[in-house]
Amino acid sequence: MESVDCKTYVGLITRLMASAVSLEGSEVYMITECDMDFPVGEYLVVESSGEVNYLARITESKVEDIYSIARTPILSLQQELAMGVRYIPRFIKLELVAECIKDDCKPPSTPPRIHSRVRVPREGEVATMLSLPSGGVELGSLALPNGREVKGNYVKLPLEALNHHVLVVGTTGSGKTTLLKNIALSLLTNYGDVTVMALDTVGHYNHLVFNNVPVKVLIPMMRNWVKRNLRGGDARALAKSMALKMTRQYLNDVFKAFGLKLGKLRIRIKGRVLKSGGTVIINEVNVTLEDKKVNVTLIPWALSTRSILYRVHEVTGMLTDQARMFYGRIIREVMRRSRGELTFNRIFQYLTSPSDVQMSGRLLLNYEVVARDLGIHTSTLENILRTILAVDESGIVDVAYSKGGVEFKVPEPSYGKILEPGYVVLHLVGLPPVAQRIFVYRVLDKVYGFMGPEHLRNRGRLAVILVDEAHLFFPQARSEDERSMLERHLTRLTRLGRGRGISVVFATHIPDDLNDAVLQLTNTKIVLRSDERVLERLNVPQSERRFLTVADAGVAYVKSFTYKYPLYIKVNPMAYHVG
Repeated sequence: MESVDCKTYVGLITRLMASAVSLEGSEVYMITECDMDFPVGEYLVVESSGEVNYLARITESKVEDIYSIARTPILSLQQELAMGVRYIPRFIKLELVAECIKDDCKPPSTPPRIHSRVRVPREGEVATMLSLPSGGVELGSLALPNGREVKGNYVKLPLEALNHHVLVVGTTGSGKTTLLKNIALSLLTNYGDVTVMALDTVGHYNHLVFNNVPVKVLIPMMRNWVKRNLRGGDARALAKSMALKMTRQYLNDVFKAFGLKLGKLRIRIKGRVLKSGGTVIINEVNVTLEDKKVNVTLIPWALSTRSILYRVHEVTGMLTDQARMFYGRIIREVMRRSRGELTFNRIFQYLTSPSDVQMSGRLLLNYEVVARDLGIHTSTLENILRTILAVDESGIVDVAYSKGGVEFKVPEPSYGKILEPGYVVLHLVGLPPVAQRIFVYRVLDKVYGFMGPEHLRNRGRLAVILVDEAHLFFPQARSEDERSMLERHLTRLTRLGRGRGISVVFATHIPDDLNDAVLQLTNTKIVLRSDERVLERLNVPQSERRFLTVADAGVAYVKSFTYKYPLYIKVNPMAYHVG
């Protein structure tokens, strides 16, 4: 085997086993005497006649000695040890992945010739033969199933594929968050017309500030928190006090909780005092280090009854079909019968208060009277009452509190500036589940509305939404009513949102709890270490599952319409990450 030097060339296609290419697949065998590892999944190049090269992947590697071939019987352990091991040439089973004439690579249609030389790929050659995209968001290095990187070969996801949405699945600690943060950093570094929005339930996504990324953070303000922290004084002193407390809470949640120290900070408060009644509103708080490498803008956020009164099902999914049918009529009836400014709290108090109508020896409650007068079953009113109460008890609606003659109020901010190109984090740390969902659904609806005219003016304008812990916001529906609400949001974000430049990356460690529509709507699946049952549900081939059940953090199996073949990648942290 003079042509096999075990450095560049490692073997030949053997005559001892047939080389076969069929409609189902391909199978060829290499013979080698090189004393080296040939791990399953490793890529090799088969040089056939003329300009035809094949990219091959090792599917089976055998080690035998001459006694194995001869079927020499072994009568005892002593005999086994006494017989010296005499290795024979190794046979390596290969799967042909691509057949290439120069740089034109297609699925194999013919087998290579006998004694075709097999060599180690040159740097970057595997990516070329796999026809991997040269542009897009970098996911990681091409890798073998055992996690070893194929040096010089990188896997990128084109923006077109990103626009068809991505699902990332993996157990806790498998590397999901690292991958999502890498995607965010790659987009923000390489594309100027993109808004990246991260839903952050833990605090990890704020740490991109250490990559010199300015971060805008939407912080839901809770009524009880405002009440506890409000102190007396004039409007200026109150605004400063509230801004500092909000900032301190945020820094504790996302930096101190991870053992991170920022050093000496500079805080600038931007707000206003309304002339009528001395109402204080904080628009934003800018936090920078003295060297200005860390730049965070905190934006207080809350809803008002007026803004969502007729859209409660869109942010809760709690109304039944019957309740949705009569909801608007009931609210208008309550407005007619009651007096004063309506809030969810006042609507609930009115409907649950005794009326002046007596029946069967007791005073009816107002909601019972409304149901009787409108001919609606009381159970429908009770469903509406539960929904109104849930919205009110979320604590993020009508956030205002007065003390010492000065009122502090949190309005819903203007989204135009928030959604300008750059990085936005929805701060969900410590927020109750109902409040989290209301917050997320409302903001995502605003993104959808904003991106319509934006993308129409500039087709290169993109919005990429990173939905970590996606099962929290798009779960398996518990009822038909909730399912219709969830599917509405998913349809707007994915199917309709695609035409508005909106891309969504969903990530979860519990795909069984994730809405089935997400699996259907994501055309790229990235699977990190997962349980066997999860891999089966995601249609990962049996041959790949034994690697993925024990894969190291950052090793992922990727399947996408943009790649001709499924791939393994190794995700190397590019964005700052703790944990």
